[in-house]
Amino acid sequence: MVKFLNQPFTLLDDMRHRWILISICTGFGIIFLNVFVPFNINRWSNDSGLREFLRLSGFGLIAGLILAVSQFGIRRATGVEHFRVLTFGLWFIGEIGLMTAAFLLYQSPWISVGRFIGEFPGSLKYTLPGVMIPYSLALLLISLIANRNQLSKLKDKAGKVTFEHGLMDFPDEKGIVRFSVASDQVLYLESADNYVIVFYLSGSKFQKQILRNSMKNVEGLLGSFALERCHRSFMVNLQKIEFIEHERSRCRIKLAGVENLIPVSRKFYPKFKSWIDQDRL
Repeated sequence: MVKFLNQPFTLLDDMRHRWILISICTGFGIIFLNVFVPFNINRWSNDSGLREFLRLSGFGLIAGLILAVSQFGIRRATGVEHFRVLTFGLWFIGEIGLMTAAFLLYQSPWISVGRFIGEFPGSLKYTLPGVMIPYSLALLLISLIANRNQLSKLKDKAGKVTFEHGLMDFPDEKGIVRFSVASDQVLYLESADNYVIVFYLSGSKFQKQILRNSMKNVEGLLGSFALERCHRSFMVNLQKIEFIEHERSRCRIKLAGVENLIPVSRKFYPKFKSWIDQDRL
């Protein structure tokens, strides 16, 4: 039991979720009280028509106001950013108490202290079930939204491309491997006529090797590594990117250990950007 009460209660950590709670409780209160008039609440005052609608709607608006003050004002003032199950339960009881007091004063603004204390338990009896229904529905909806978002993140993570590590073999146009370079040392590839120039680091030194092959063939052979085509003449190692200069649908890339910026052409920009976005997840 103690372990359960100390578990984190995160449903109301997100400000958007708090607004969902406030909106549902306010809207439900206004609609429910005017349509179903529970506890003969329409007979608590001698009014009818529009005045009765406004009076009953006032209870829903007060509930929403109390929740807004509680979830934003009081939480900020007290520094409560995260709930545990126990602290949330106590917080909820406090909200119900504030609503009960506010409803009593709304219904009887000139009530005496003695009468207020005497009628408080009876008012609480009406307030608790009236608030529990929309509050529970709101938490259920928030839980569904949170679970859906979490599932979406897991799917994105599961669908994220993972790159192969190890040695990159560079074969020539006849398929004969001419040299191999550790994948984490390769910086970028540049095509020049019927050749591909491989730029890489050897220790801290900038090196290059020339391979007789086309960029298209090399791209197909090294697709499982973190190399991505960004231009007709260039492939870059995504894991070596230090800086990206964006300009509309084109950009330029700064790689670690490379002084010159490498262009990203319009043709390759959409696919290249999708790789970058995945790499940020």
